[in-house]
Amino acid sequence: MLKGLEASEVQLSDVLSADQSFRIDSEYFKKDDIKRLQHIEELSHASLKTLTHKIDVGYVGAMTTEYTGDTAAPKLLQTRNIDEFIPNETDLIHINLHFHNELKKSQIRTNDILIARSGSFGNAAIWLDKETVNSSDIIIIEADSAQVEPCYLVAFLNSRYGRFQLERYASGAVQEHVNLTILENLKIALLSDGVQKRISSAVHDAYNMLMQSRKVYCDAESALLKELGFANWRPTDGGVSTKSLSETIAVGRIDAEYFQPKFDELMRRLAKCELHDLGGQDGLADLYKSIDPPSDLYGDEGVPFVRISDFSKFGVESPEVRLPEEVCKDCRRVRKDTILLTKDGSVGIAYKAEDDFDVVTSGAILHLTLKDEVVDPDYLTLVLNSRIVQMQAERDAGGSIIQHWKPSQVEKVKIPVLPRRLQSSLADKARESFRLRNESKRLLDEAKRIVEDAIEHA
Repeated sequence: MLKGLEASEVQLSDVLSADQSFRIDSEYFKKDDIKRLQHIEELSHASLKTLTHKIDVGYVGAMTTEYTGDTAAPKLLQTRNIDEFIPNETDLIHINLHFHNELKKSQIRTNDILIARSGSFGNAAIWLDKETVNSSDIIIIEADSAQVEPCYLVAFLNSRYGRFQLERYASGAVQEHVNLTILENLKIALLSDGVQKRISSAVHDAYNMLMQSRKVYCDAESALLKELGFANWRPTDGGVSTKSLSETIAVGRIDAEYFQPKFDELMRRLAKCELHDLGGQDGLADLYKSIDPPSDLYGDEGVPFVRISDFSKFGVESPEVRLPEEVCKDCRRVRKDTILLTKDGSVGIAYKAEDDFDVVTSGAILHLTLKDEVVDPDYLTLVLNSRIVQMQAERDAGGSIIQHWKPSQVEKVKIPVLPRRLQSSLADKARESFRLRNESKRLLDEAKRIVEDAIEHA
């Protein structure tokens, strides 16, 4: 009668203690999880609390009034910035210096370990920059380096032996935030000093490669703007633009946001370049829109479904959501050199696929397939991510609460096309940036593998 049923037998005393969580649900006492814990306990190990000087949480509460557009002001890391190992700086926010100085306990310093309390919960990152930044709703852990290498600790937390414990505490919880007192009881396997130093070296090498990758990409963006005559351009902020009725009818807009002087300046400067429409009959690319299935079709099995949250200009993350095969049978998969471009929410983010991906994308992400060899796909992706196209996206998609860039508007985006020699030079820089980024990721994956292999074979 009970054949095939998984069951775990635990002592009542274990349930009552359960690392102070007092959990009695089956999710918490999975057989595989209990085996992993027992394996850690057979090794030299310690609780997270005994290996750290501090486990705290960043500022919790409204703070939008403290945001500033000054990029020289202190950085603010949020849950969306916490990737595995190294925080990303996508859509980074800055806060005023006075507020930063007031938030002492939210400040992040070199070698602090960060865990998102919600959203991307489970990812652990380490701050290796020398700059002190601030944080919002992020768990901050200061490791005791005399007992454990901070880079080893973050690798352990990202390994299956750390991640399952983090997810174990999060599962079955009514509230989405993890109790810090419970987190203190995470069991950390203490591998040899040699293994810890090897992992620390790999993480630092990966970090340096990622920083170099970012620099190379920034250099490519700067070189592009210089070649197009936009290097030192600062668009007009505010002002008045006068338009005829026929001009407003032609674009179907009458709102002030669309007719800001800065957009006129942009188009006048672009008129000096060789321009092509992005899409349309005579454009550079064909555009394809995927599907928008209802969320009740989301599941754990089937075809991976890539949404905006899985996407950035640097790549596509492994999506958490999958769709049934029958829903995706007529959907186009992502092919090598296809450029993916967001049209909803965070509009204007472009990424060129390095390989074929057996995934289906959300309808919020357009597929661009080049028609001919007028442009290098890496060059076009660089242009799409530049402020030249970002401003066109801002103009077209503005005026609404949730930004929506219509495919008909995307087709009419003006793309400056440089001589092929210059395109190739810029594309080489972009490709080098991605090579360094991929090598960085390989080293970080290797760090996790070393932890897991060492524990499993101990």
